Amino acid sequence: ERTFQQLVQVAGRAGRADLPGAVLVQTRSPDHPAIVCALQHDVDTFIETELRNRDELGHPPYSRLVLLRLEGPSEARTMEVAEHLAVVARRTVSEQKSEVHVLGPMEAPLARLRGRYRMRVLLRGPRAPLRVVAMSLRKPLTDVPRDVHVVIDVDPVSMM
Repeated sequence: ERTFQQLVQVAGRAGRADLPGAVLVQTRSPDHPAIVCALQHDVDTFIETELRNRDELGHPPYSRLVLLRLEGPSEARTMEVAEHLAVVARRTVSEQKSEVHVLGPMEAPLARLRGRYRMRVLLRGPRAPLRVVAMSLRKPLTDVPRDVHVVIDVDPVSMM
């Protein structure tokens, strides 16, 4: 989505007044739908494709995501906290017979940054059941050690 948006915006600014402009796109994925649709200025096809993919994957706007980002100076301690939060979430899902999926814990794509270890837990599901699972994490989040920092990101724009 971001690639499509930027390519369309840049192409729209190519040329000035009566002077024609040209946009050159260098990519390893010339057949990617975002690239193809942007080059053709085909917003409708891009939106249809993107929404179909999001529906199949259960991503917003068809469900909600809650990303728990954890970071701390100790890899073991950070993973321990992430595992505990995932266990509490899974227990709530099981008790509620909920449609929520708990993914992780897992290392973040950049597992270590500035000397701090980074882990993630992702919750995905319909709004109401996801809210119940998220609320079950309130108490465990208050018990997180001070050296482990937790950020809760609802419908994250980036998974990094």
